[in-house]
Amino acid sequence: MSGSIFSEDQLRRHDLDDLKRFLRLKLGGYGVVIRDLGANTFYRGVVCPERPETVGRISYPPAQFVTSLGRVNRIGRPVFYCSCGAPSVFFELRAKAGDLIALSTWSLAEPLWMHHLGYHEDSMRRLGAPTSAMRSSMIRPIPGETPENARMRRQLSLAFTKDVRPGQEHLYKQSIVIHELLFDRAEPLKTHPDGPRFDRAAGTAYPALQMRGAADNVALWPEFVDSSLRLRRVLYVRVEAADPASSSYSLLTVGISREFPDGHLVWQERLPPEGERRSHIDFIDGAWIMRDGAGRVYDRHF
Repeated sequence: MSGSIFSEDQLRRHDLDDLKRFLRLKLGGYGVVIRDLGANTFYRGVVCPERPETVGRISYPPAQFVTSLGRVNRIGRPVFYCSCGAPSVFFELRAKAGDLIALSTWSLAEPLWMHHLGYHEDSMRRLGAPTSAMRSSMIRPIPGETPENARMRRQLSLAFTKDVRPGQEHLYKQSIVIHELLFDRAEPLKTHPDGPRFDRAAGTAYPALQMRGAADNVALWPEFVDSSLRLRRVLYVRVEAADPASSSYSLLTVGISREFPDGHLVWQERLPPEGERRSHIDFIDGAWIMRDGAGRVYDRHF
């Protein structure tokens, strides 16, 4: 399970467009399945040393502030990264004790077409996903798939979900070119009266690496955030304790906003008692468990 399509030397020496040309030839007639997005609630986290005052601060960044490569974004090309589970936010950010994070909740106003990457059973096993986290419809998405297509889908899944540590951002070139090729030269998708109204995919869903595949991350193009997502709530959260070795976090909500007139965040003057604003995240027996300040379980991801 090398998890690589390109060598380390290729990723360092070649730019994204050169790598795309190479991969396009290799893909040939590779077939994919595009589905509408099943989830309707998304969570996004942004590290904010000071309490944010505008929706723009917690949504996708302006192009001039996109100064590094990400899982699917080039420099200068904004993407809205979010998750289908709130716990994922802290693990994907690799949050540290003392961090202040704006955790926003967004709802999907309409169906959207979405690519799905990284859900091959071999890539999920490499992530350490518990059996209950395997999504059969995504792991085997194409009935009667040819052996050649299955081999390529496996290779792309392993490459796309390769873990990238701080300081290794050049390795993101691999997942970026895989992602972009799914959209390049794509034919318009069929629209349906009761389905997505847009004739192209809005982004890509993929397993949350830092949660061992037990949740899904989503990368959306900004225009679909503007057209089809609605902000519902923002929590300003302090990370009180973080233990990556045991996969646990202790959190305290220090601000709550549910009103956003003219794109500005209105923070509540009064907050619930401190005990009600505390929460804990742990990984226990193959499940991600969220508890409130009194130790009661209020969310669970397998």
